[in-house]
Amino acid sequence: MRVLVIGGTKFLGYHLVRELLSQGHEVTLFNRGQTPDDFGSVVERIHGDRNEPHEFRTRLKGLEFEVVVDMIAYRGEDSRQAVNIFSGRVGHFIHISTAAVYIVTRDFPCPLRESDFDRAILPQPVSHDGLWLYGTNKRDCELVLREAYESRGFPVTIFRLPVVIGERDYTLRAYSYFLRLTDGGPLLLPDAGLNVSTHVYQGDVVKTVVGNLMNAKALGQAYNLAMEEILSLRAFVQEAARIIGKKAALIDIPSRFLEELPCGTSISPFSGRRPLVLAVDKARQDLNFRATPLAVWLKKTIEWFFSEYNGPPPENYRWRSLELNLAQRFGETMEKLKQEILSQEVKDG
Repeated sequence: MRVLVIGGTKFLGYHLVRELLSQGHEVTLFNRGQTPDDFGSVVERIHGDRNEPHEFRTRLKGLEFEVVVDMIAYRGEDSRQAVNIFSGRVGHFIHISTAAVYIVTRDFPCPLRESDFDRAILPQPVSHDGLWLYGTNKRDCELVLREAYESRGFPVTIFRLPVVIGERDYTLRAYSYFLRLTDGGPLLLPDAGLNVSTHVYQGDVVKTVVGNLMNAKALGQAYNLAMEEILSLRAFVQEAARIIGKKAALIDIPSRFLEELPCGTSISPFSGRRPLVLAVDKARQDLNFRATPLAVWLKKTIEWFFSEYNGPPPENYRWRSLELNLAQRFGETMEKLKQEILSQEVKDG
């Protein structure tokens, strides 16, 4: 099949292109051409800026594809442009969305099912909240695509993803924990790391997308993709420590305390106050989705970071000395407080 990937050179998009090529598909990339890739001449490249509507439209004018995979639509207008450009000229349009479309709804349940998208929306926070804006903007994308399917049969499928982890993950969020586990110091876990979530391995997303190109059952549908295991951040870190071969020295600390410090909770990117668990029954039934066991893909990810990654440390690692100082002083203060309370109890007893 002739497939256009909008994006496709960093993390998830890179792996998607590799899988498409391995399955014998003809791949065209549309992106700005600023990120080098190793695809060579086996892919066709169209360079342009998605955020420049005229450029996006003129570079793709008249082209037809059996499948278009849109990795980088972040506003409703992005998806509206795509619908206008590809209506009547694509057999299957795949939109990569996010679990953040649920986070901005009121009192979302656990687990989250695809129908929970239609719950009432939280009001915009008074303070700037990038996650709220991200979630509502991605919802706008989905609403545009839903309307296009319902009104003119635009052949769209939507995949909602939680945090994606795997080889080549340029966000370095998971690596933030791996690096701290190996440097010999304790690791701070906001609110004991008891928030639960379901991440997803990049390979499972890629295989599901490529395995369902032109799947008529998926048209007009949205699907959650996530790992089967439901575990806390604490359990995730402990599993990573087991794979690395280190004992996890975990320090439980209130998130509200950290938020008053310069580092905030950025030192623990997967921390949160609400569960984020995606149900994948629908994807299992319609798409034959099967998730790789956590222990398998986490080991592969850790091995890649420590054998192949040669970039800078995560941005949040600049706070490491503050973390270590805080861990020591916090522990000393809590021990002192405990002893004072016990001593007072003895006196009062």
